[in-house]
Amino acid sequence: MLAIPSFSQTSVSRLRQDADKAYHAGDFRKALQYYRQAGLESSKDKKLRQRIGISMYEMSELDRAIQIFQSLINEGKTDAFVFFYIAKCYQAKNQYLDAITSYKKYLQRADEKDDLRPWIKDELTRSANGARMRYADQLAYVENAGPVINTPYDEFGAQNSPTFMEKIYFNSDRSNTSVNHSRRNTDIYSASLINGTWTVPTPMPSHINSTAYEEVRGFSGDGQVIYFLTSKQTRFTLMADTLSGEDGLFYQGVFSGPYEDAGTVSDFTFFNDSICLFSSKTSGGYGGYDLYISMLRNRQWTNPVNLGPTINSFYDERYPFLARNGETLFFSSNNLHSVGGLDIFKAVFDDSTLTWSVPENLGFPINSSLDDSHLVISPDGMTAFISSNRKEGHGETDLYRVFFKQPVHAHQQISMQPTFYNTMLMHGAEQISIGHPEPRVEVKEYFISHLFLEENGEVLTPQNVKKLDLLANLLLIYPRIKAELSCFELPTGQRTFNLYFSIKKAEKAAEYLERKGVPRNRLNLKGYGSSFPLAKNMAGGSNNLVYLKLNHRIEIGIHDFESEPVITHLENIPVPDHLLDPRGAKFLAYRHGMYYGVQIASIPQILQNTSLETVEEMFIEVDHASGNYMYMAGIQPTYAEAADMLAHMKSLGFYDAAIIPYLDGIRLKQDEIPGIATEYPDLLNYLETKNK
Repeated sequence: MLAIPSFSQTSVSRLRQDADKAYHAGDFRKALQYYRQAGLESSKDKKLRQRIGISMYEMSELDRAIQIFQSLINEGKTDAFVFFYIAKCYQAKNQYLDAITSYKKYLQRADEKDDLRPWIKDELTRSANGARMRYADQLAYVENAGPVINTPYDEFGAQNSPTFMEKIYFNSDRSNTSVNHSRRNTDIYSASLINGTWTVPTPMPSHINSTAYEEVRGFSGDGQVIYFLTSKQTRFTLMADTLSGEDGLFYQGVFSGPYEDAGTVSDFTFFNDSICLFSSKTSGGYGGYDLYISMLRNRQWTNPVNLGPTINSFYDERYPFLARNGETLFFSSNNLHSVGGLDIFKAVFDDSTLTWSVPENLGFPINSSLDDSHLVISPDGMTAFISSNRKEGHGETDLYRVFFKQPVHAHQQISMQPTFYNTMLMHGAEQISIGHPEPRVEVKEYFISHLFLEENGEVLTPQNVKKLDLLANLLLIYPRIKAELSCFELPTGQRTFNLYFSIKKAEKAAEYLERKGVPRNRLNLKGYGSSFPLAKNMAGGSNNLVYLKLNHRIEIGIHDFESEPVITHLENIPVPDHLLDPRGAKFLAYRHGMYYGVQIASIPQILQNTSLETVEEMFIEVDHASGNYMYMAGIQPTYAEAADMLAHMKSLGFYDAAIIPYLDGIRLKQDEIPGIATEYPDLLNYLETKNK
């Protein structure tokens, strides 16, 4: 009788532990392998089957994943994330109507403050685009480059050889053996198409490829120099290297490009050796990654110029490719006209109006429900390569070949006519603000509302999220503008606790803005606790609604907006005269003027000191540099009053206390004071004492 091999209960338990460990590490391939070895696909443990289904989705086993998720739904009491992942499966299969239904079911079950809500709402829009475009005319045929080129890992960013037809250079992490293969060991390879068959990819020599990260970005016009990105520890550098030593030509070194640090920009592409297009997520754009251009003039790269609001959006614009006519731009974006993830768009420059056409989505099958990028068109305009992580591929990201039904005429036109940027320069466009929106941007008008908090202190209510989304839009489009978030608590309980609770709620709102892409250093956070209540109760009455609402809020302030083409209207909070608290009236009177505060501590946690309960006016401000909480006492309109407050705080044991001057709620720097002392002469008293 043959022995039937089986796993003991201990072995199954150990395999599950290993599988769970791999799952939480993001290694879904290994997790799925262990789950299957342990025979757990039919487990009654719903959480376990959910993990197996998610692993199957990540490993592109969409039909099997849908079966598991659907069985969980049929059993009832379904976790919201099951609907989230079955929606992603349907979306990956281009079954957009089913995806829309499942995304909506997720929203119905998810918590109102779920961080995924904004993203899923965007995906509903993209799925609607996909359902509408699914059967539109197709511009091309698309096929996977095949298993010789593509592996279970990442292959992306193909570049046509500048000297040999049917030869490409591309990037791959196929040699990466790390558990969490995150392109850290990406190398550059080349391969040729001979009689319809790809040769085995060959890695670049060791003086280009290293044990770190390399990515090919393009070639010089004569084909003699390759430009590639490499990593030095945590920094990225753009390098240039000759492909041969012919005629004694040899060059190797750091490429001096139109940027301060290659780590702040990405997706470099070069045009005629004189133009560099790239994407950047630095301040000065419209949100996410934006596309920029720079020109080589007198052997120096001009300062980068943003391509403007027609091309760039609130979302990401990446991987530019300029056709050879110099006026047709292809790029990838995950804006709300995509059908999911990054899609490839085309825009054409009109040299008579100096404007771009509205970007056009290239549609299916060039685009998919996932990320499609790195479009590079062949010199004859008949074919192209793209990179995509669509689920039917061989690995995580694959190379695909595009066969256009009609040639891309813009790429067949090799002429001496100027590029769009040359045309703009000839018409005086060199006056464009460097790295900032173009001057022809229309003046926008924003109505900014304050956040009123629930009785339980909840900050991210649906209504408040809408207000924060509008504020995020303003801050991302206009990078000079800064916002102030000031939280006020109900005047009940201990003052020190109210003070701390208020700054934590301001931080909650700031964290939401950060997730939308707003840098924390553009947010001035303050917590006033219960020091300055705006409304008071009627004498002898219970807490009235005005008292409860107005004293529990986060006020929004706007700074440094004067030079931006925007009009902002801040919500006015009306308070009946008979309900206006004198402490709140004082705050309203001085908040936009010049005043002093006394800093008593700068620490990373709550300051607990019983003597602070006797101090009526306190607030906390967050230090951007250290993240510490700066505890402040008083809002004093004159230096003499501030000096009295300083003496009082020292008598309470705060011997390192110091006076800090403010203007419009912003701390004044020492070098700023002489320039405004004429307008605010009381500052001279501060300077005199400070300089002693």
